[in-house]
Amino acid sequence: MILAAVSCALLLSSCAVKEDRSSCPCLLVLDFSGTDTSVVNMAEVVVMEEPDILSADTVEVSRLGGFYRTSVPRRSLHLKVWSGTDSLSSDGILTIPLGRDCPPVYMHDSDILPQNERYDEVVRMHRNHCRLKIQIEGSHEFSYGLRLEGNVAGYDSHGDPMTGEFSYVVPYDEFRMEYLAVLPRQSDASLMLYIDDGDTSVKAFALGQYIVSGGYDWTADDLEDISVSIDFAQTEVLVTVDGWESVYDYDVEL
Repeated sequence: MILAAVSCALLLSSCAVKEDRSSCPCLLVLDFSGTDTSVVNMAEVVVMEEPDILSADTVEVSRLGGFYRTSVPRRSLHLKVWSGTDSLSSDGILTIPLGRDCPPVYMHDSDILPQNERYDEVVRMHRNHCRLKIQIEGSHEFSYGLRLEGNVAGYDSHGDPMTGEFSYVVPYDEFRMEYLAVLPRQSDASLMLYIDDGDTSVKAFALGQYIVSGGYDWTADDLEDISVSIDFAQTEVLVTVDGWESVYDYDVEL
């Protein structure tokens, strides 16, 4: 009986002692199995303990077997997965230089708190760019000079629109017979379109207001493309979003 009592006491004491593993790293497992590799293949995985970057790794998604693994500390962290940044990302942010449009960027951003030996995160790469197509009704479209100006010049460390000067001269695609640009996610309706028709004046269009009035949602997880048709003869702007059309009469600002 004495031996049994001693054994029981030792067992209870051993159960009461727990190893402190808070300083041990956590295995972060990112699940890329739902990622369309025909759209997103090369991706940059960034782990941040803001404002510092703890690790950054470029991976080929199609070669991961669906999963990416790395060790992280057991603290509050920010996870960022970028794709299509066109080498414009640095220190956890993406800056669009003046004279360029937005790269075709896809992003996953999340705050994580890995506290156990393993932390699993499903990667969802959201489309954070919008392809804008502009057509000018009538002949000789290529003779116009188009410029976009806005107040969003990239993305901050959390993937949110970053305030800054955006200016881009929109090129004309002679094969498609339209002007093409890629926009970042907008934070307001301040986007402006300026058209120089070779005359003595430059026409200004409150394009951001037309787009928002047409029901476009800049806060959507995945941004839709936009088509805009401008008819100088009718003083009309036709905005098409996901098949839905809105027509606006405009007053030209000189």
